[in-house]
Amino acid sequence: MPEQPMPEHTNADTYSVTAEFYDLMATPYWAQVDPLLPDLLAEVDTLAGPVVDIGAGTGLSTMAVADALPDAEIIAVEPSGAMRAVLMSRLAARKDLRERITVLPSGFLDAGLAGPCAAVVALGVLGHFDGLARARVWTAIADLLAPGALAVVEVQQPGQVVEVSERCYTRARAGALRYEGWSRALPVDDESLIWRMTYRAYRDTELLREHRTEHQVWPVPADRVVAEAAAAGLTARSAEVGPGLLCFGRPEVAHAY
Repeated sequence: MPEQPMPEHTNADTYSVTAEFYDLMATPYWAQVDPLLPDLLAEVDTLAGPVVDIGAGTGLSTMAVADALPDAEIIAVEPSGAMRAVLMSRLAARKDLRERITVLPSGFLDAGLAGPCAAVVALGVLGHFDGLARARVWTAIADLLAPGALAVVEVQQPGQVVEVSERCYTRARAGALRYEGWSRALPVDDESLIWRMTYRAYRDTELLREHRTEHQVWPVPADRVVAEAAAAGLTARSAEVGPGLLCFGRPEVAHAY
């Protein structure tokens, strides 16, 4: 009988295991994304309002936005206490940013945000919402954005529900220890799958630690992302960039003469 994921998840913070390893494991991914953000955000009018970083995680994206837009006020929204602890530590080390970054300890739909905002950034986020919740997310993004403002959204892979065999997606070294990140995707139903993540730490060939966690996600392909954004009144501004980044804009207000 094929291995099955657990069909139900509690409200426990499934990122409590991931947080310790996240930045180290994300190094190759972030090396692709980080250089792209300044150009994607180049036309943001920071006078229009704050930039909202949805699912800010450990703060990699938050700091990148802050560096790309040195005049921007930023609202970082992150529900995971473990991930947020890393974000706060990162913010504490950047005294130059403390006055303009606000960290909210909630999910995006529960954050009570009010517009207008100059931009929204959502990296690695959409897959955490099922179809009904995504519609609410798109509506909330559209309501937040000032006229002419943009949203940078990542389309995560895979874009459909498929089983993905276990693979080592990252290897990294810190001091005398070697780290590995392994991932496997197991379908739950027609709409969602479970990512089963395993993190290992070695000294030479000796396995010192092994930790596992699971995250349920709802894959969505790029064309469906574009369609869902359009249904909320947002238009695609660019073709897919780098590792699945798309830009959407809220139309400018038409002036009557």
